[in-house]
Amino acid sequence: METHKNGSVVTEDLGVANAPRRANWTHFLYAGLILLACVAFYQASQTETLLRRIAAAQRENTTLRASLARSEREFHDSFVRFHTELGAMQEQLASARRQAESSLEKAQAATHYADTVAGKLENKRRDQEKQQQQLSAELSKVERSTDETSMRLNGISSEVGGVRDTLASVAADATRNNTDLEQTRGDVTELRNGIATNSKEIDALRQQGDKDIFEFNLAKEAGMQRVGDIQVKLDKTDEKHNTFTLEIAADDKRVEKRDKTINEPVQFFVSKRPGGPYEIVVNEVGKHSVKGYLAAPKEPVVRD
Repeated sequence: METHKNGSVVTEDLGVANAPRRANWTHFLYAGLILLACVAFYQASQTETLLRRIAAAQRENTTLRASLARSEREFHDSFVRFHTELGAMQEQLASARRQAESSLEKAQAATHYADTVAGKLENKRRDQEKQQQQLSAELSKVERSTDETSMRLNGISSEVGGVRDTLASVAADATRNNTDLEQTRGDVTELRNGIATNSKEIDALRQQGDKDIFEFNLAKEAGMQRVGDIQVKLDKTDEKHNTFTLEIAADDKRVEKRDKTINEPVQFFVSKRPGGPYEIVVNEVGKHSVKGYLAAPKEPVVRD
């Protein structure tokens, strides 16, 4: 506001005067946001450092516990050996004393030997005391480390909620996996139920009409033999363990099935019958022969 000589008053534009004030408040606001971001970054950094220290403390605690367990085992083994040696030495001392009764010279020798044994026992006792002191020191160290770890873990209890949520998700996945496993087991049971182990079951399998059944009796010396629309050769048998090795010729290819067992379905595919796998099942294993059947998918019906 200005005052002229004639006493008149001229008022300045208030909006122009308040503009610098608004600019200053904007700068303060940006500075506050930057300060808050720095504080958040600093807290996150400190939290990560604390977590790393706790993990290191846990690893150190695990190492100390393993060392303690090893020391305890060594102490126990040493203690058992000490008692064993003590018993043996006591027996030797008793024997020496019995010999001392028969002659003075033997008694003197036995006395000297007894002194030696006593010195050994004293050395053993000192060693045991030293090991016990070391074990006590390690126990104290483990206890201190455990207390420090517990204090640090109390500071991050808020993380437990997230871990529990993760465990719940893992448990749900495990439940789904168990369901899939049970379904798979059911499929395996059905497969085993479809295997014939004797002539009566082979006839029943043939009557089902799902597959073409060809019984065979293969001899090792016969070489390749035709079974159904394929050829099979018996290479090796083990009558004691009921195992065998076959060579199968189909689709102008030869495939070896090694060390198969009795009543185990040997599966393979043939291109001219795409309805499913062929199965060779051996029900009897002899010294130089096998007996069983071939189950092949039904031949596809050709329609005009």
